[in-house]
Amino acid sequence: MIPNRMTTFAYVIIILFIFIAIFSNFLSSSFPIVLWNNQSGHELPASPLLKAMFSEKEKIKLENIDFKELSRQNKISAVYTIIPYSAYEKNLEKILEAPSYGRFGNYLGTDELGRDVAARLIHGAKNSMMVGLIAVGISLVFGIIIGALAGYFGGKVDLIISRVIEIVICFPTLILIMAVLAILKPSLYKIMIVIGLTRWTGVARVIRGEFLKRKKEDFVMASRLVGASHLRLIFIHLLPNSLAPVIVMTSFGVASVVLLESGLSFLGIGIQLPEPSWGQILNTSRDYIDFAWWLTLYPGILIFLTVVSYNLLGDHLRKVFNPRER
Repeated sequence: MIPNRMTTFAYVIIILFIFIAIFSNFLSSSFPIVLWNNQSGHELPASPLLKAMFSEKEKIKLENIDFKELSRQNKISAVYTIIPYSAYEKNLEKILEAPSYGRFGNYLGTDELGRDVAARLIHGAKNSMMVGLIAVGISLVFGIIIGALAGYFGGKVDLIISRVIEIVICFPTLILIMAVLAILKPSLYKIMIVIGLTRWTGVARVIRGEFLKRKKEDFVMASRLVGASHLRLIFIHLLPNSLAPVIVMTSFGVASVVLLESGLSFLGIGIQLPEPSWGQILNTSRDYIDFAWWLTLYPGILIFLTVVSYNLLGDHLRKVFNPRER
């Protein structure tokens, strides 16, 4: 099925955000990518950015050098990243400044600590994409294994697993996640694990249904007759033929997890400072919404584009895997 314009737009946005997440360090950093004509009096590497990326000791040493000030004084010549600021770099002389342009301008403004908003949005994309993909990956692993066991073995195994799924579904996901994170100190990895472990039920129910439908088909019965083991029947014969609806669910799942993480960060129990997050920037904007409009507008647009793009992708995949749509 040929994607329409909206679906193509969704693919472009998703690929762009994944690219930004992967190469965030090369898009936003206070360290120059390449440096030459060094008249600063410091022994500086030819590529401070690469040196800092591969050596924590060198990174701490280089953080004490103001490369931008040396460039203004023409003591060094350097090529900087697109955003010449790191996500953690503070400048108390630039608190809540509106977007500005120029050689070292803050293209999307600064926040309440003088940090560059564009830099925090770029590194926030890495955290948001990581949470979305890894949390959904965890829920897929648990959901597929548990749903496959219930659908394949049936009987008491299916009965017990189905009751467990129903119990987990009874708990509101957001309230459950908030309760767990209130007990545990929130961190990026804990958020991914908690979200992943609370969102597996939908995948488990779909896989269970697919296995119940397919385990009596001829190709499965023929494999049984030739002596195929349970593992072979589950992972070689049944599972590959049951993944189409799960692939569609994965796309919708990433969108909902990104939105959920942004909501948690907005409430102050998601990704914690100083790590950047789109929801966290929105949380900050509440205190300055009457004049610092850029703190609300830009992260809101990014969250909207991410959620809409993944939903459009999921809708396209649903049509691709549905024979009636084809």
